[in-house]
Amino acid sequence: MFNKKLIGLTILLSLIWVANASAEIKDGLWEMTTKVEMKGMPAQMPASTVRQCITKNNPVPQSDAKGYKCKTKDYKVSGDTVTYTVECTGKDSFVLTSGKTTYKGNTFDGTSTTNIKTKGQPEIQMTNKMSGKYIGPCTK
Repeated sequence: MFNKKLIGLTILLSLIWVANASAEIKDGLWEMTTKVEMKGMPAQMPASTVRQCITKNNPVPQSDAKGYKCKTKDYKVSGDTVTYTVECTGKDSFVLTSGKTTYKGNTFDGTSTTNIKTKGQPEIQMTNKMSGKYIGPCTK
């Protein structure tokens, strides 16, 4: 159960930093797919796909990852590429995510690495592979 929450947080962090590159993203509905790979895990998680209305005024997807406080340590936009580092702290855990996303018109591709340190547990490392496509105008 706890690992599912951490994986959910990892996916959320990936989407947040993809969405925060609003200068490079068209306003509208985007479909974002994240595939999480964990070292040493015999069975991999299936890809997670969400649709989110992304605008310059509201670039962050809604979250259900309660109990974490996140802070951007590094965030750069260079041409069509965004790089970022985010630190999140929870009651008994620390999460560090670093990634890179490249936009190509109506699509993007990216990767990030997330390290999770939980009190009393071995450190977990996850690699997230993301892709996205612009769907069209938001319906709201």
